Amino acid sequence: MAKLFRRKLRSALLKTASRSAVYLPRPLLRAGLRSSAWLSRFSVLEARTLANLELAYGEELDANERKAIAAGTRKHLARLAEEWLVLSSRRKDLNSWLADRVEVDPSVRLLQEQQDKGRGVIVATGHIGNWELLAATLKRIGFEGAVVGMAKHRDPSADWLIEMRRNYGVATISQRANPRELMRVLQKGELLGVLCDLEVRRLAGEHIPFFGRPALTMTAPAALARARKLPLIPVRCVLPHPGAERYRLLVDEPLHFNEKLSRKAATTDLMARLNQLFERWIRESPTQWAWHQHRWRWGPEAGQAVPLAARDGQHFL
Repeated sequence: MAKLFRRKLRSALLKTASRSAVYLPRPLLRAGLRSSAWLSRFSVLEARTLANLELAYGEELDANERKAIAAGTRKHLARLAEEWLVLSSRRKDLNSWLADRVEVDPSVRLLQEQQDKGRGVIVATGHIGNWELLAATLKRIGFEGAVVGMAKHRDPSADWLIEMRRNYGVATISQRANPRELMRVLQKGELLGVLCDLEVRRLAGEHIPFFGRPALTMTAPAALARARKLPLIPVRCVLPHPGAERYRLLVDEPLHFNEKLSRKAATTDLMARLNQLFERWIRESPTQWAWHQHRWRWGPEAGQAVPLAARDGQHFL
């Protein structure tokens, strides 16, 4: 009963916040979100952020430098919350707001070149910068597709995110969905977005180095790349420098599945190269990554992940 009440309360708060984002003066909304972010420094999220920073950087950074990144991360999370509320607010000028908020780099041609082949595009990204603005901007400039996202039964937070994406024209495919749903998006020649930088025990994965430490890494993107004979196209939407007002949507060179290796070795190789790229992105913009999320919680000693497909009696690709 208490859990159900909390879920209903969270749902009501999210809906109220979305409606309020349209009418509240932006300075007032921003101040409220930054105050909430500042208070989070006393939460378990701050402790996890600092612990992850120490694991990732070791002696490269001292305690004060790690605390400075943590403070910047909190500030960035407040900015994300503000922008997501705008995305969910059903404002009529959403496309012009997106155009003002995000600069599209010429490297977007790499996405267009892949889509022009008519076999679909696997967009690989991470929880860096603003990944929801990334999806919304690609939709704004003419790319169709869907993203793979978390969908939990009777979870208002997940439902709110799904509705937000629907609001700006992007569908969400549950991580529990049959792999054929993912393949259908690609078969239509559309984009399929996958967030694959965090630890997800409910998906098939391998322990692959990330910041020099074994990190449980999902292997589904490599399985898709192999099945469709497609590369992974890394895309990010980040603030290009401290103090920047506009994000920049950037596309990196495609990462190809190495057919000369065995299936397992090629899967590990592709995801290792993607982890290396994510690490470079994070080092370039350390305050814009989700340090408060789990990344090194389950080491190799914990055993292999039990994927949803196995639990449901399915086989992934």
